[in-house]
Amino acid sequence: MFDIRKSVFWRSLILALCLAVPVAAQAQETKTAQRATPEDINARAAKVAVLDVQRILREAKAMKNIRDQVSQLRKTYQGEIEKKQEELRKENEDLRRKRTILSPDAFDEERRKFDQKVAEVQRLVQTRNQQLDRANAEAVIEVQKVYNQIVVELANERSYGLIFRKSATVVVHPPIEVTPEVLARLDKRLPTVSVTVSPPKK
Repeated sequence: MFDIRKSVFWRSLILALCLAVPVAAQAQETKTAQRATPEDINARAAKVAVLDVQRILREAKAMKNIRDQVSQLRKTYQGEIEKKQEELRKENEDLRRKRTILSPDAFDEERRKFDQKVAEVQRLVQTRNQQLDRANAEAVIEVQKVYNQIVVELANERSYGLIFRKSATVVVHPPIEVTPEVLARLDKRLPTVSVTVSPPKK
């Protein structure tokens, strides 16, 4: 009858992490460039790196941890919804049996009450979806913060002028790919993230 749809995990994650270089990194680069000599700027501009964001989405420990928690929450909510669905099916069968013994007005009143319960379950499905999406998005933001910090640190440590997304490149020379380093630092610094479901807003 009703079903809890899958979380928009990938959509919110891609929005959070798919920047070629975080805004914070760009701002810091601007400040550094203002103090640097033309020779320093040219040398740094010549240094580029490539980052496979999709691999980070798949393999980062924090991302796997978030997916596991969201999946478990979805199963819990689905069980809750299925229980209410079964109650509605039984009530609907009982209402059909009463149709022949109730007066039209009495039957209409029973039907109205049943329709209200159906609407309540529909609202519950919507609420649970919203709670999952919000909890997922908030957890992803925590990963984004650490991810941004790591990319900024790496760019400064190695004096990269640009860091491109791998999906936006045609040919990549392996030594300039920094994905393994970013992934290792992210896994060490943030192996887990708590997915917290907030109560529905009234």
